[in-house]
Amino acid sequence: MALKTDNSQVIWIKLAQLIERVFGNSAFLVTFFALLNTFGQAIFLNRIANRHHLFPKATYLPALGFLLITSFFNDWNYLSAGLISNWLLLGMLSSILQLYNLKDAGKQIFDIGCYISLTSLLVFPNISFLLLLLVALAILRPFKPAEWLIALLGTITPFYFLAAILFLTDQLVLIDRIIAVGVSLPSQINNPETELASFSAILILLVTGFYYLSHHMSRMLIQNKKWWWVIILFLFISIIAGVFTVARGYNQWLAFLVPSTFIYTNVWFEERKKWVNSLIFYLLVAVILFVQWYPVVR
Repeated sequence: MALKTDNSQVIWIKLAQLIERVFGNSAFLVTFFALLNTFGQAIFLNRIANRHHLFPKATYLPALGFLLITSFFNDWNYLSAGLISNWLLLGMLSSILQLYNLKDAGKQIFDIGCYISLTSLLVFPNISFLLLLLVALAILRPFKPAEWLIALLGTITPFYFLAAILFLTDQLVLIDRIIAVGVSLPSQINNPETELASFSAILILLVTGFYYLSHHMSRMLIQNKKWWWVIILFLFISIIAGVFTVARGYNQWLAFLVPSTFIYTNVWFEERKKWVNSLIFYLLVAVILFVQWYPVVR
């Protein structure tokens, strides 16, 4: 069944049990629901890119890029805590990028803090995105101590209500299973050929994406440059958060898909050397076909 609960936090385990009951333990329905989430997140990500003019023109290329990169590992297509938490991370990023133009951002900052704490209830190391919020406040807004306190208050509030509910229901022992941190790296490589191909493709995409981003940033407005620095920090925090989770498998790095998609989409906007676009696209298609079919036919 395409539903991942191995070594997950207790809230996701309970939510997964509810999902299984709703879908009657149907692998097809769970898989279809997972695909709907992936397509929905691709559209949401695309909307963020177009709303904030992160690229030279509005297109559906960010959504296409997100869907392509999710095909590199089977774990990234399963219904998991990481996949659901990505909705909250996308909401967090969308709200953070709006901070630059807001005069009174108190409510927005509180909401962002709530997004961070809610996503950490599914994948606790995502609490590290509080650092992203604080750095974003420093980059996008003039320093106001009240706003930083609101960010902390918004992050604490969901935990406060959860602790109160657990106390009233005499289930405080579950706190240890909610606030769960570990060090998790793949213990074994089941398909070295396909995984090497996927990692190599991701590395190529990020290197070329950063290369073209550096060229595009020289022509950007100040606010766009600041938004991109926030996305770059998002990338590095997502990698760190993936290492310190208790989850197993590559789904622990699902948060990485959001900022990496924004970065490598810059490749599609190379106008002088059109062959670069075609080369990267066909490389992606070739890797995806190899990753998906090689384990079946070998």
